[in-house]
Amino acid sequence: MRRLLAALLAPALGCARTTPPTPVVPEWTISGSPTLTIGAYDAEPGHELATVSGARMEHGVIVIANSGAHELQSFDSTGKLLGFIGRQGQGPGEFLGVLRLSPAPGDSLYVFDSDAHRWSEHDYRGNYGRNLPGGAAALASSVWPYHRILVRSSAGTPVPAWVLTLLDSLPEAKPGSAARQAVMDDLGFLWLQDSLSRSWTIHGNAAQPAGRAVLPAGFALLQLGPDFIVGIEHDSSEQELVRVYHLGRPKGQSMPPALPAGTIGYGDSAARLRMIADASGIVMAQEMFFSNHASYTGSIDSLGAKLASGAELVLTAGDKRHWAGLIYDRQTHTTCALSVGFAPDGWLDGSPFCGR
Repeated sequence: MRRLLAALLAPALGCARTTPPTPVVPEWTISGSPTLTIGAYDAEPGHELATVSGARMEHGVIVIANSGAHELQSFDSTGKLLGFIGRQGQGPGEFLGVLRLSPAPGDSLYVFDSDAHRWSEHDYRGNYGRNLPGGAAALASSVWPYHRILVRSSAGTPVPAWVLTLLDSLPEAKPGSAARQAVMDDLGFLWLQDSLSRSWTIHGNAAQPAGRAVLPAGFALLQLGPDFIVGIEHDSSEQELVRVYHLGRPKGQSMPPALPAGTIGYGDSAARLRMIADASGIVMAQEMFFSNHASYTGSIDSLGAKLASGAELVLTAGDKRHWAGLIYDRQTHTTCALSVGFAPDGWLDGSPFCGR
């Protein structure tokens, strides 16, 4: 009898021994307090931070896109003001609209001017170099829609194939849920946020996550550097603050592969045309809402727009200055994006586009 029981139990015990343990995902730490804060009190009269739309740090110098003053501001690692670059105008090194920053080769910067519809190249201190030929189409946008996800990468830079494989493998979000966000950091890791949580999952390939991190509450992410993060917060009087926090990455992690590069398509052509046709109705609905409430809405229920294409509208922002959203077709996974008033890098105000 004992031998029979042992024979019956042996396979079960063997299976239990061979079941792999759940992999431990390491925490990537964010410092509890900022290592640098730049606010209105650091600016000279006429150069106060207003409508900060970007900030990047290289070699200890932080460059801030201060769209309200039509300029770039540079500061050293202690927060000391180094100078102002640009002014309002249409000439070389001058700006008209909302400014967006993106990394460029050789530790330099690309700046997109949403009103002038052009890219310019600057050094890491923000000093003007040249305008890129081709206008808004000179570089592929650094913010692009993909399978109901809003992805941010370097402008004009190919996206590794493993990143697209990972995004393709994610479970489809439920209708009505918030859009996912994904950000490629300066070392090539992909940070993935599901809905509005402060928690991010970090990937270095299409398989197991490389880590997790929790960003500070109320923190609008602008840059994920090698050992720091840069973003915008607000003080008690709603004044904009640019803050830097220390980022602790686990030791011994290999760099993600940059090649082979993937191909980002524009989705199904017929679905894309139907969804783009819906965009004018969405714009009209938002303008009607603004006329009644002096603000755009980020709520689908409040907007009440009907999409003839049958696609899903996902609003990602809506306030007194701007709104943005995604249009997603579940059958073909085609995703289009639209923004009015405060466009991300490379987006044209009020013009829908699909893919990158």
